Amino acid sequence: MSDNAQSAKWDRIAGQLKEKWGVVANDLSAYEKGEVQRIAGLLKEQKGLGDEESEREAEQIMRNS
Repeated sequence: MSDNAQSAKWDRIAGQLKEKWGVVANDLSAYEKGEVQRIAGLLKEQKGLGDEESEREAEQIMRNS
């Protein structure tokens, strides 16, 4: 597994954990950060984007939804 694929997988998992923590702690900020990180991980996997580019695109997706 390449470094980018491992990084993407880690971002997805960490994002999911942050989302769940945001729900448990009733912390909207933590939930949103987790959602952005999870989406960034998916973008890395699917489009092969770098860290900064995937984060930027994930934030843009969140703003438009």
